[in-house]
Amino acid sequence: MKRFIFSLILILTFSSQVYAKEMIRITDMAGREVLIPKKVERIVALSGSLRYVVYLQAFDKVVGIEGVEKQRVMRGNPSTGKAYWLAIKDKVEKIPTIGEGGPGKLPDFEKLIAVKPDVVITFEVDGAKLIQNKTGIPVIVIQYAGTEGFKIDDIKNTFFFLGRILNREKRSEELNSYMQKCIEDLRRRTENTSKPKIYIGAINARGAHGITSTEVDYPPLKWINVVNVADEVGKKGHVFIDKESLILWNPDFIFIDTGGLNLVNEDYLKNKDFYKKLKAVKEGRTFTVFPHNFYRTNIEILFANAYYIGKTVHPEKFRDLNIKSKSEEIFRKFLGINIYDDLSRNFKGYRKVEFKETGLAVN
Repeated sequence: MKRFIFSLILILTFSSQVYAKEMIRITDMAGREVLIPKKVERIVALSGSLRYVVYLQAFDKVVGIEGVEKQRVMRGNPSTGKAYWLAIKDKVEKIPTIGEGGPGKLPDFEKLIAVKPDVVITFEVDGAKLIQNKTGIPVIVIQYAGTEGFKIDDIKNTFFFLGRILNREKRSEELNSYMQKCIEDLRRRTENTSKPKIYIGAINARGAHGITSTEVDYPPLKWINVVNVADEVGKKGHVFIDKESLILWNPDFIFIDTGGLNLVNEDYLKNKDFYKKLKAVKEGRTFTVFPHNFYRTNIEILFANAYYIGKTVHPEKFRDLNIKSKSEEIFRKFLGINIYDDLSRNFKGYRKVEFKETGLAVN
């Protein structure tokens, strides 16, 4: 009973503070009408949306953070899986934790109310409704690049929408312009090339997976004029295929997401005959890319992967481009820092894979 009364007092106190501010009514990206302060100065970002706050250079507005974000940073390995950790690792220690966090998990309502955010940002519609009803705090739902398929226009719209909310319009325009220039550059370089068959395996999706985990309409492959053999599955986004399909497709190149590299190695040691049937393995055209999925999608990794795959498949069209330098440029543009070396220490991306009797060798 005492806890209920305390929570009610917090909600009433918060509500009186919110409505003392000038308010505006918006429609969020889930079609929900939400009343928010005209000037948003204090935010909490849930369910992986913190990366968009970092992209928009608005982390100074964050007043509460999920434990899953903060704890991993404090353990001293901030680059594992989520590139934006490195941009905030020196800033999170004094920010209060508002719950454990993670996909589908709600914050601690009392802790959330106590940090007095103007708005909460999330990707999850059901969670947004519950949080807003329980706390009285305005909750905004945004779109994201998810496992059901990545659409660059959705990302641009999210940057534009959130940029207006957070007073980062110029930054959102800068990011949208940069992404479009990269896509146009990739398409221009490869528009008159042959179209080799490509397969991307071991893609992370709510955890690590082996070679049969792939993605239909994998964005980098749509920007560099190649054939993604998995597209014939007919679904969207992340899918699992059967091994027989991979043998039938027999792609010219295979790229392995290093988030699942260990699982591919374990499977290879048990099923060497399967891998030895693949042309890309027999002819030495198997390579690694950095993982782009970890608590939602790392957009900067997708763009860096696109350039690496493009240069690997069409080297003559990317002769003037140094992959390390281009990746560093992309990371600085999105995150404000260069994380290439940190990623390379944790993941063996952008390397060739050899299938030896003792296992995979990545060089």
